Amino acid sequence: MIRLALSNLTQRKMRSAISVLALAVGICLFITLWGLVNGVLNEFTQRIRGIGADITVTRTGTNPLLFGTGVLPYKLGDRIREIHGVRTVSPVLIWKANIGSAPYNVFGIEPQEFTDLGGQLTFLSGRNIEGPDEMFVDSRIADLQKLSVDDTLSLLGHHFRITGIVQPGVGTRIFVPYQTLSRITSQPDRVSLFFVSARSPELVEQVASQISGIDPGIETQFMSNIAASMSKYLKALNQFIRAINYTALVISALVILLSMYTTVVERTREIGILKSLGASRVYILATILIEAVLLSLMGSVAGIILAFISRSAIQWQFQLITVEISAGILASSVLLGFGVGLVGAFYPALWASRQDPINALVYD
Repeated sequence: MIRLALSNLTQRKMRSAISVLALAVGICLFITLWGLVNGVLNEFTQRIRGIGADITVTRTGTNPLLFGTGVLPYKLGDRIREIHGVRTVSPVLIWKANIGSAPYNVFGIEPQEFTDLGGQLTFLSGRNIEGPDEMFVDSRIADLQKLSVDDTLSLLGHHFRITGIVQPGVGTRIFVPYQTLSRITSQPDRVSLFFVSARSPELVEQVASQISGIDPGIETQFMSNIAASMSKYLKALNQFIRAINYTALVISALVILLSMYTTVVERTREIGILKSLGASRVYILATILIEAVLLSLMGSVAGIILAFISRSAIQWQFQLITVEISAGILASSVLLGFGVGLVGAFYPALWASRQDPINALVYD
C-alpha cells in the first residue's frame, strides 16, 4: 500500500512538487509569523524583568512603554517615596528618536535611582552616566551602528558622548540623563512613568495599593503582569496574523484537494482494475490518504526548512528583531500540515473508494 502511494507520487513529480511547495509555503508562513510575535513578546518581557522594579506607575489608560510621552508630574515621585515600604523610585521619560532611519525608544533616567532598582544593568565596557551630555547603549545597537565608548551620537538634535556599553535586556537600548531629555523634548518636569521597587516582596501589593490612592488619575501595575498587558495591545495584530495563517493553510488544502482529485480522475481505470482484483473501499481510501500523508510530511519538512531560512534572512536584514521558533510551534506546524493534507485529500479519496469497478474500467 505504501509502495503504491510512493510510486504514484514519483510518477507525477511536477504535480507532487507543486502540492509540497503549496503546503511548505503555508507552514513557513505559520512558523515565521508566530515566531516573530513570540520573539517580540518574549524579548519585551525579558527587558521589563531586567529593570528590576516591582511596580510601574502610569497615567490611567496609557502605555508609555509602547507610546512614550511625558504625562505624569515629576513631583509625584516625591509623594511615592513617602509611602512606607518603598525602597526606590525611578522616574523615566520615554521618547522616540531616530538613528539613521530607524526609530528607537530612548529612556531618560536618573542614573543612580535606575541602578538602585536592582535590575540586571551590567556594563560590558565603560561606565554609567555622570554628566548631562552622556549616554550609554546596549551591545546589540552598538554592534549594529558600529558604536563604541567615547563615540559621539546625535539624538534629537543633541550630541551625546557614549560612556558605556551594557548587556541587552534592560528596558530599552538607549539611555540618556532625564534632565537633558526633558529639556530637549520640551517636557519640563514631566515623566512617562515611575518604576518602583519595594523593600521586600511581601510589601509589593501593599505599596501598589497605597500608590493607587495618591491620585485617581494614576494606575499601578505589577511588572509580572506587563507581558499580559503587552498581549492586550497586540491583540489586533494577533488576529491579523491568525487570519493570514489560516488563509494560507486553506489555500494549501485547496491545492492538495485539486491535485489529489485530478490524480484520482486520471487513475480511474487503475482504481477499477484494483477493485476488480478484490481491493476494498477501505484499501482504496487508505492508499490515497497515505499518499496525502506522504505529501504532508514532505511539505511540513520543507516548510520548516524554509522557516529557518526565513528567520536567518529576517535577522540578517533586521538585526534587532528576534524570531523565536520554539519546539511547540514546530510541533503545531507539523500537526497542521498533516491536518491540511488529510482534509485536502479526503474527498478525492472518498470519491475514488466509491467508484463502481465496471464504470471505472470503461472510463475514458
